[in-house]
Amino acid sequence: MPHLKAAMEIDAAREHVFALAADVSKQPEWTTWIKEVVITSGDGKSAGTTDRTTFKVGPQPHMLEGTWREFKPGEAFGRRFSGYLEADERMTFTPVDGGTRVEWTIDYKPPFGILGAFMAWFMMARFFQNELEASLENLKE
Repeated sequence: MPHLKAAMEIDAAREHVFALAADVSKQPEWTTWIKEVVITSGDGKSAGTTDRTTFKVGPQPHMLEGTWREFKPGEAFGRRFSGYLEADERMTFTPVDGGTRVEWTIDYKPPFGILGAFMAWFMMARFFQNELEASLENLKE
């Protein structure tokens, strides 16, 4: 299972950064691969919420079903995905020098078994890592 990790310091209060990053309806505005997120159950402000995420890494979009595993305002947001691929993501928000350090980790199991694992190792993990870093740059802006 590939493990991706990126971090960035943002010159804004962590409550503000968390509010933007954990508002899944706004994620398509700053992530490079998320095209749409729709809350399918829950309040969108607590663990147990579910969503349907349309993402696009490569030539065509795919759907994921997300279950929010963690929602601690100002501190952490995490969810597990199933569908086209399986993934766990977690973002943490730590105060640092008047701003916020955002750390984002994603562990995923690529589709297509052994072939997918090889492609993730050979090419996609690096591509996806670049997208993760570019998305944090967008969040910072």
